[in-house]
Amino acid sequence: MKTKLSRWAASVLKPFFPVLFFLLCFSLLGNYASTFEPLFTGKIIDALTLKDKGSFFYFLKIIILFQIAGLGFSLLSSWFQFLLQRKMTVYTESRLYLNLLHLPPKGSSEQDSGKLLNLFLSDLGVMTGIYTSQIPSIITSLIIMGIIGFRLFKIDIFIFCLTLIVSVIPVFLAKYFGTKQAAVNEVQRKRQDEYTAYINETIRGLQEIKNHSSQKFFIYKFKNILKYIFIHVKESTIIGMQSSTASFFTNFTINISLFAIIGLTVLEGKNTVGTITAALMYSQKFRSLVSSCAETYKGIIVSFVSVERLKTIFDERQNSFSIIKEEKDTSNIKKIKIENLKFAYKKNNFLFEKLNAEFKFPGLYLIKGENGSGKTSLFNIISGNISFKGESVLEGKIIFLNLTARLSYISQNPFIFSGSIKENLLFGKEVDEVTINDILTKTKLDKVIDSLEKGLNTQLGGKEHILSQGQIQRLALSRCLLQTGEVILFDEVENALDSETSLALSSLLSELKTKKLILMITHRASYDKIADGVFKMQSYNLI
Repeated sequence: MKTKLSRWAASVLKPFFPVLFFLLCFSLLGNYASTFEPLFTGKIIDALTLKDKGSFFYFLKIIILFQIAGLGFSLLSSWFQFLLQRKMTVYTESRLYLNLLHLPPKGSSEQDSGKLLNLFLSDLGVMTGIYTSQIPSIITSLIIMGIIGFRLFKIDIFIFCLTLIVSVIPVFLAKYFGTKQAAVNEVQRKRQDEYTAYINETIRGLQEIKNHSSQKFFIYKFKNILKYIFIHVKESTIIGMQSSTASFFTNFTINISLFAIIGLTVLEGKNTVGTITAALMYSQKFRSLVSSCAETYKGIIVSFVSVERLKTIFDERQNSFSIIKEEKDTSNIKKIKIENLKFAYKKNNFLFEKLNAEFKFPGLYLIKGENGSGKTSLFNIISGNISFKGESVLEGKIIFLNLTARLSYISQNPFIFSGSIKENLLFGKEVDEVTINDILTKTKLDKVIDSLEKGLNTQLGGKEHILSQGQIQRLALSRCLLQTGEVILFDEVENALDSETSLALSSLLSELKTKKLILMITHRASYDKIADGVFKMQSYNLI
């Protein structure tokens, strides 16, 4: 599983290899320049010891030049890190958002709303950090460790071997504490998903909460969610403290031991002060790089919790639904056939069992039944808005014979986003003004829009309620009529319409049923006389 996850994570990098290459190059050059500092520092100390003025200023100039060069390479590295972060963020967030737009909403919008938001707010940032910071840091550090190790080996083999041995300890500590931290983070992420989902739910139900004066109850539940989150934050903090304590005592023991051993070599006259200073600085740099790599490695272990969460949805795109089939034959007869449809949100609690029905194109078919009998669920299945999830059961076939499965769906609560009326009407499609005006006249929305100062360019979705609920329903109806699909689903749209618009809808349906296949959930008997068929949802079936 981890191997597959690592391969998937690596494959995400492919579009960014050129920028990553330059980032690594400049990062390496900047770090490489810093590797000369211990060597020339030792030379300066020896020059001071010998009172060699010429050598002192010579090596001082070299150190200054290398530090300036290091600064330049560091700035270039930071710039390319920004470019990589920008490119990756735009690519990954756009890709994830596109895939979310293709998910069956009834399988993801309610229970997983917290997770979907946190993928954007947190997990994507974590994954981007792995690629733009952590991985380049490890690669650069490993190469610089090789260079420093080689120089330390040339100065003093004993110190090199000792440094190498003690440097293994931070790696084991990182692996141990990183695994523990990742396990806690996985649970913590789920709690954060619940937190975000709860906030969304209460915002949607704000009016009901106020109406029932239930603020105390909901703040109590909110505090409980926070309490559970901080239980895991506490565990995470304790693990961090344990890791820091272990690292401190490890470094403390190593440093004291090294100073004691190396100090004896100076006192015995085996090495000069400058040579030992350079060796100690190289040893310290080597161990710092190992510790840095170990911490980064630990961070990557923890970060893979976010990568795994993203992988489950990053490549998931469901343009078609498994039980929905598009079929063609030579008859040229167009219709929707439902064969042996079986559906349950939970096992053994079926909403439909062997439901069969047929709707011929063109025509108007009414679906009636008691509230909760499954009418809207049937529409969600036909439109592909319900997916297999958890204990749900979905079997059978929905065949679009000589029809495309692309349809228009008008619900009781139409979707309106922050944008102009025209954008909300067209959803990015190119439609001429004459057609738009003709549709708006049919839906009785033309006069409403003419009364607005900016007309079709009036912005929706802000704090001001420019359109009433009935007018929004008419806008959704207009949007539907501007689409090219052959099938339209109406889900009790008349509930939000005034009497004038209801009459207009009846007239529209009479016209549309000669050009489209319309399925309409309704409780009203006034549409029966223009319908081509009336079905009632009863006993898990349409009759």
